[in-house]
Amino acid sequence: MMMFFLVAINAMIFLFLAFLHIYWAFGGTWALENALPVCSSGERALQPSKAGTLIVGLGLIIFAFITVANTGAIGRFIPMNYIHIATYFIAGIFSLRAIGDFKYIGMMKSVKGTGFAKEDTRTYIPLCLLISLFSLSIPLMSCGK
Repeated sequence: MMMFFLVAINAMIFLFLAFLHIYWAFGGTWALENALPVCSSGERALQPSKAGTLIVGLGLIIFAFITVANTGAIGRFIPMNYIHIATYFIAGIFSLRAIGDFKYIGMMKSVKGTGFAKEDTRTYIPLCLLISLFSLSIPLMSCGK
């Protein structure tokens, strides 16, 4: 039962983030102000393209699919050990995101006074750690089933 709760939470987070990226790719501005890292001077450190933003959105939809697949919903088509490996890979991605790039993002960032840096510390890092923990736990809870 707990595994299904973790799957539901992670899948909903991935789908929300996916649709937020798709919304941004088509010109939306809600929640965009502090969504990208900025330099100390205030200039954006990243200038993602619409295509890049859509690819991130698609990737997040795939992460949601992989997460749900841990329930055995598609067990006939893809062996569970591949689903588990992919889920551990997702956990690794979000762990690395939480640790950061040692400059603009994550716990190890050196640029700290910007709006993004504050939002990163308050929201993005804890969210990445939560996703990582859940993604690590899901395959462990479903082993042997």
